[in-house]
Amino acid sequence: MNKFLKTKSVKMTAAILSAYLSMLVFVACVDDPQINPFGECGGPSNVNATDVSLVYEPYKNNQFAVETDTVKLEEFNVYLKIASETIAHAPSTGSFPGVAYALSCAPNLNFQNITGISMTLLAPYGDKEAGTDISSLVKTHDDIKLSDLRDFTGSTGQYRLSVDLQPENKSQLKTKTVLKLKNGSEKIFESSSPVLLTN
Repeated sequence: MNKFLKTKSVKMTAAILSAYLSMLVFVACVDDPQINPFGECGGPSNVNATDVSLVYEPYKNNQFAVETDTVKLEEFNVYLKIASETIAHAPSTGSFPGVAYALSCAPNLNFQNITGISMTLLAPYGDKEAGTDISSLVKTHDDIKLSDLRDFTGSTGQYRLSVDLQPENKSQLKTKTVLKLKNGSEKIFESSSPVLLTN
């Protein structure tokens, strides 16, 4: 009888711990009341941009291409990334601290402090000289010129860019990207693409 009670106690304890752990995980997944745990993502988060950078494809061996690499032009892509920080919000009314996000949802960010983005050549590229502002020749994946990009709501914080210039063989895209903020400050990122093979 004593052995039976011990076995029953162990099973009951394991069941209670499992139920408690399940509750913690479930609550963590739905801490944001706008998130539906059964498949829908929540509304956007208000954020401020903190920095800007460029990365280059192809992406191989768990890393992006760098300026010392040589890549075929047809495999080459440019991505602009905007780092962000969440704007302080009212604390959660739930029992558990922090804000959780559905792991399967892409970021949905409303940038509050960006006024614009520009890009200038640091070296000749295509038929343009160093110092040329190419913001009107660079388009996002939504076919919006960088010079016209003013709406930063519903963003993932990442933009695939296309440059409307035909580079010479074995040339590099060397740029200065400027993220302009509403407080008058700027975040500047200088970058060189991998060497591009056009034939």
